[in-house]
Amino acid sequence: MMGIGEFMAFVLVLVRVGSMFAFLPFLSEGSIPAIVKALLALMMSVAIFPVTNVQLPPSAWQPLGFFLCVAAEVLYGALMGFCTQMVFQSLRSAGELISQEMGMALASIADPLSEVETTVVGALCDTTGVLVFFAIGGHHLLIRALHASFAHWPLGAFLAPEFIKRMSLGAVTYNLALAFQLAAPLVLLGFMVTLIMAILARLIPEVNVLIIGFPARIGMGLIGLTLATPLVVRYGEEVCRIMFSFASAVAMGT
Repeated sequence: MMGIGEFMAFVLVLVRVGSMFAFLPFLSEGSIPAIVKALLALMMSVAIFPVTNVQLPPSAWQPLGFFLCVAAEVLYGALMGFCTQMVFQSLRSAGELISQEMGMALASIADPLSEVETTVVGALCDTTGVLVFFAIGGHHLLIRALHASFAHWPLGAFLAPEFIKRMSLGAVTYNLALAFQLAAPLVLLGFMVTLIMAILARLIPEVNVLIIGFPARIGMGLIGLTLATPLVVRYGEEVCRIMFSFASAVAMGT
């Protein structure tokens, strides 16, 4: 039988896991029912708790102290999930930039996962990242980082504001940097097509550049996107690697 102390420690473990799952890529999407997320968090907590030497902090025996421990675990799990999600979302951000340059930003679709409108290229890059994530065993690495967090970060310990600021800004910075790096070749290609159309309009004013320009930008963008598919996969691996590094950094408290 589980004693009251063990039960309180398990509740704190469940809060940390559930808070991380609430922000984690794939699990934070609106298409996954809340009951499924809750069951996954419960199953993960049941699996981690027996193999993790978690100790209930002395302050948790008081009602106010236990409430503060729960708040600390919510903050910790949310930070880990937020950092991983921001880094992973760089693939979709790159797809949005590419769509904008190709002239396909208006052709948005309703993404059933995020329940928001997105472009076709953005959904393609995001789906590629999901496939790469599971292909390289990313879910195992995230579980390993979550397990390590209980060994390096005690239950009920509050994160320093400076640490939260550094990790959050670092994740957002990587989101923007990776998105621009991935989209740069195709954005440059779209710029070259626009430049050629501008020169053509000056040399041959009789040519309707609007009629020629839009199909040319979309056609060259699709050709460039096809040729850049291996680059998208390679960047998907890099994004997953950086995502794991952020999860490990939060787990180690470094």
